[in-house]
Amino acid sequence: MTTLSYTALAEKLPAGSIEFVGNNQVKLNLSLTTESGATLTLDSSCVKGIVKVMQALSSLTNQVNESRVNANLPPIQFVSQQLTGTPEAPEYEFTVRVKVDTALFIDNLDDPTE
Repeated sequence: MTTLSYTALAEKLPAGSIEFVGNNQVKLNLSLTTESGATLTLDSSCVKGIVKVMQALSSLTNQVNESRVNANLPPIQFVSQQLTGTPEAPEYEFTVRVKVDTALFIDNLDDPTE
């Protein structure tokens, strides 16, 4: 069954965008994620990179839900994407939903696939 893992997310992004670099560290390479070929610095706009990651998370959520339906499990809510606005001024809208363990609050978010 598909899970919300970095491995599964890496499959939704260009090759090499996510990698385990050791010492308990996972690297997200936004230069590869955006596929722009432009030089990326800390002063670069973060919009395209963040949108690409959100689109990948939305796609992964859909894949998880397909897997869950096939296993007769209820769908999850994590990341969804909608195209809103008008044909002349379209906009992407992303929604992220994560349950919070109220005993520990924000430091303990619940993975909806577990």
